[in-house]
Amino acid sequence: MFQEGDIVEIPLPDGRTAIGWILHISRQFKDAVGFVVFGIKGQVSEDVVYSSTTGNPVLMKVLGPLYTHMDAMKHYGWKTSDHQPISESKRQWTKREVGGGVYVGDEFIGSIEDVGDPNVKPMLAMGMPVVYGEIEKAFGQMHSA
Repeated sequence: MFQEGDIVEIPLPDGRTAIGWILHISRQFKDAVGFVVFGIKGQVSEDVVYSSTTGNPVLMKVLGPLYTHMDAMKHYGWKTSDHQPISESKRQWTKREVGGGVYVGDEFIGSIEDVGDPNVKPMLAMGMPVVYGEIEKAFGQMHSA
């Protein structure tokens, strides 16, 4: 069973594997799962910025959060590869609009008017074919030689 904080491997139809991180598993919105995608396993992203002092990655392109259903994750063969607890600042990535209300995780923050944040995006639950399309748009398509 998946848990918030799991690092997951998401098999893609072209044989590649995307790496994601589960930020939220909703109880209020019937097993909706919010996650981000960091990239494609084995590919170095041009969008990574490295520290000049340590050489470690400090900034990278992140896709999401995207939302799908727990059953889709099981059906399409997602696997847990690691676990990283979610800090409060990363939990804020789940801030979204649902039916006129703004939520972080399952916590109701207020109405969209009360919150007054023009950057709050609606929660769009997606089937895996749509998720695959979003990953391809963000990280490119594998080209055969």
